[in-house]
Amino acid sequence: MTTTEPPANSAESGPQPGHWHASERTAPGCTLVYLVRHGETPWNVERRFQGQLNVELSPAGQAQARALAGWLAKRPVSFSAIYSSDLRRAAETAAIIGERIGITPRLDPRLREINVGEWSGMLAAEVEQKYPGALVEWHERIDRYPIPGGESIPAVQKRVLAAYREAVDVAYRAASHVRFDGMHFRRDIGHRHPLQDGEAIVIVSHGAALSALLVALHDWDLIETWHSRKTRMGNTGVSVVSFDRASSSHDLLAMNLSEHLAEP
Repeated sequence: MTTTEPPANSAESGPQPGHWHASERTAPGCTLVYLVRHGETPWNVERRFQGQLNVELSPAGQAQARALAGWLAKRPVSFSAIYSSDLRRAAETAAIIGERIGITPRLDPRLREINVGEWSGMLAAEVEQKYPGALVEWHERIDRYPIPGGESIPAVQKRVLAAYREAVDVAYRAASHVRFDGMHFRRDIGHRHPLQDGEAIVIVSHGAALSALLVALHDWDLIETWHSRKTRMGNTGVSVVSFDRASSSHDLLAMNLSEHLAEP
């Protein structure tokens, strides 16, 4: 998202891959949710605030998305839906995944990145020069500070959590389609049906949006978690949550997996 993020795929990880793969096969009464951050963009490399600007994937980001798609296709689960932010970098990532696993992504603007308002397109140094002290204030008051002309993290948290809850409660069979630069996507309208046991879904979103979501799902302290960086995800990083529908509880099985990028 910003220059305050770690380089792609360098954030601290949670449970290691070998310790959680068995959980993919044994989740009666649960839905597995694969939370995916979009692939790399040129502005990720330059470490600019992207926010809700429509920055496309770089060639490296497209390669990351293809590697992730191949990895997801090998998971021992039955994917029933892909939900994605409608911003181009996420939608492109979702489209590449969807083509590989045979699912048309459903675009949801609630999954967009934080709106960084007047900071859009700027480097951290440029923000500091134009708004002295604002970055420090945002960092220290992350639970309530609205970016000038943009959003606060709690505002992002509210909309992303609403989209997540809707996704795990129901899967949509959309009746209409839209085109996005030659790629087909379904809108979140039309007939709905309950998710079945053993199903899994993919949600493609953004760094700050996914961090905010993970904090909300586990009722973690926002300031403490933000400062610890434990929910930061690299480009095409994957965090896996098991949602138990009976208890409405969420179990974090894996955090910021990037093993797909190590595969030949």
